[in-house]
Amino acid sequence: MQIPRRVVSLSPNVSMILFALGADEAVVGRTEDCVQAIQQYLQVWRIPEPTVAQRLQHWQALPVVGAWPLADRESIKALQPEGLLTSGSGPFGVHEAQTFGVEADALCHFDTRTLHDLDQQIQQIGLLLSRTAEAASLTAQLALRRDESTARQHGRAVPPTVLLEYCVCIQYDADPDRRVADPARAILVGGHLAPDLIQLSGGAPLFTQPGDTAKWVAFDEIRAAQPDVVLQYDCHGCPTARKHPIPARRGWSELDAVSHAGLYPLSENISDPNLCFPAALEQLVGILNTFAVQVP
Repeated sequence: MQIPRRVVSLSPNVSMILFALGADEAVVGRTEDCVQAIQQYLQVWRIPEPTVAQRLQHWQALPVVGAWPLADRESIKALQPEGLLTSGSGPFGVHEAQTFGVEADALCHFDTRTLHDLDQQIQQIGLLLSRTAEAASLTAQLALRRDESTARQHGRAVPPTVLLEYCVCIQYDADPDRRVADPARAILVGGHLAPDLIQLSGGAPLFTQPGDTAKWVAFDEIRAAQPDVVLQYDCHGCPTARKHPIPARRGWSELDAVSHAGLYPLSENISDPNLCFPAALEQLVGILNTFAVQVP
């Protein structure tokens, strides 16, 4: 495959990488969330928006074509892309490329579940767009930021066990009023980057390990495991979760994490495989350092 001159990004995570590599001019289509993702990247990496104003204008003016798997095939075909880039769990088959009107090798799909996967994704996109030097610089910056965070850990003889609650809805609906939650029965435990980041911050992840996707876990298993720390993300601020505060849930008061004040809400989605993970790692290190002081 030749270097594509016209690329469509079907994932905000991919758009972050394209922006970080300075590959804006090749991008001709994006998702609705790409600009917000890039602005989040600028904030985490302390890049003043005025210094990249012209580049942001380019991204803001791009046609919005939807995100995988609900992208608008006809809108994408009209852009005549030479490359389609997306990410998500699971494979992206050859037959999918045909529905977008491109050859199979013009479609690059990334199933990014670990920090190593993320580094590889950056390198592959850099190679695809002939920006290998920029990709090497970016992965070096990520490694440095990672090392700076882990150096701040307060060491513990035994790492605390950590449960990441990603969602409580056992029945999801676009309308929050129709969602069903039963945390006395089961919750969704976060995967993807989360287990990696928990380990890097000095904890031991429960129920998911690096490389795993999110997983439904019965509360009986959680009670048996007795996590030291419970991290609560609530799946993008889901209002259903706020109706079920952990201390008030049936059975949850029996957890060590509840009795030892080891409950911590998260402001960052630590499962999300994007270039903003250093902010999530920094928050995690701070949380586990606080826990180490509270429960030596």
